[in-house]
Amino acid sequence: MEWSIRDLDRGELPGFRPYLLPATALNLERRADGLQALGLVTGRSACGAAAVRWSGVSAELTDLFVDASVRRRGGARALMDALLQRLKAAGITQISADYVLRGEELEAMDHLMGCCGFSAPQRRSRVFQVHARQFHDDPRLGAAFSPKYRTPLGVCTLGEAPAEALEELRTAEDIPKHLSWTALQDRALPELSVGMLREGRITAYLLAEEGGGGCVLLSAVRRLEGSPTAFFTLLLELLNRSWYRFGGGFPFYFSTLTPRVEQLALRLVGDRFEDYEEHICIWRAVSQDRPQ
Repeated sequence: MEWSIRDLDRGELPGFRPYLLPATALNLERRADGLQALGLVTGRSACGAAAVRWSGVSAELTDLFVDASVRRRGGARALMDALLQRLKAAGITQISADYVLRGEELEAMDHLMGCCGFSAPQRRSRVFQVHARQFHDDPRLGAAFSPKYRTPLGVCTLGEAPAEALEELRTAEDIPKHLSWTALQDRALPELSVGMLREGRITAYLLAEEGGGGCVLLSAVRRLEGSPTAFFTLLLELLNRSWYRFGGGFPFYFSTLTPRVEQLALRLVGDRFEDYEEHICIWRAVSQDRPQ
């Protein structure tokens, strides 16, 4: 099959939007710096896209999607080869990839990364996919799926939070870096991410993005002064906002980085989930240039 690759910009976006994460599409619209996006075309039809964000000499693969009708024909490899060529020419020396898939799709992605010179993929965490419709009648979570639900006092989206509170989050030293607002704000949607305010300070938050047709929970943090029930209160708020955004049957994705969190998650969802895995791998330019 013959492919052509296009550098995507604001003008090209409409045809390739189905193959990009909402955050990537928004950054293309804004002409954000440090973004490289490519589109895959066969004939006259857009059929896939890939994108990275970079800072300095390091980049992160954020998007890679090829339409199901043309998979397993070399399109994803063509996108990755073109992307790597452009990044090497721009002086990028390291690219990280972090993806959540299952079954044959996960195996195919792992194989593709290996063929493109990435390190052997490592499992980072277990990821649960829960369909929201299964919880409409749940005695604990069902309240989120009703027009009668009301946002509790002191809870707001991070898009509505005071600037001073967000600035304090950016400089906070009590939050693990990989869960912080600073590390994830390029991916998290401020209108979907929710926090709990107390005396002008965000004491707990859930960071979320749109993905897979539903909501992806990126981070959950409760600070020392946060209420013991903060997570549950914020989860109801996030589910309610997702219900309005995606409709009643949306999928909800979240990962568990520790055994204790996994036990809590299983207690909440029971056996009403599908198992995914988050894998990570790295490409380094220096390893590509060594003699074989």
